[in-house]
Amino acid sequence: MTKDLTNSAVDRQNILNNPYALAEIEKAAGIRGIPFEGKTVVLKEQVASFFEVTLRTVENYLEQNAEELSRNGYEVLKGKRLKALKLEIQELNVPETDFGNISKSPQLGVFEFRAFLNLAMLMRESERAAFWTGGCNFSCNSR
Repeated sequence: MTKDLTNSAVDRQNILNNPYALAEIEKAAGIRGIPFEGKTVVLKEQVASFFEVTLRTVENYLEQNAEELSRNGYEVLKGKRLKALKLEIQELNVPETDFGNISKSPQLGVFEFRAFLNLAMLMRESERAAFWTGGCNFSCNSR
């Protein structure tokens, strides 16, 4: 029986604390992130595109679940850390359109994979998120 991850913070956190499940789901998702400070991060625009929802939908979930998502790797970069991320993006030699217009942004929200998956488990509007959370239940229960 599949649990409804949108309603259970405990079930979501159990999955997010399982390194085996995280690694398997990250490989399967195939989202292209940005190497930053020894980890890979994705931007809100990438998350919205991946889950085929609007940027406003992602922002609504961030507002409603700020504490949980922050605990799992969502953060807003400013100052020197933001400058460092912008340099990483420049070095990737990818057109800025792939990441939104970030060159003049005074702050930028980024998701580590745990926060990305956490958001997927919260999201109700995305068929793609539903697919990944279903895959997550299978991965976690089969271990």
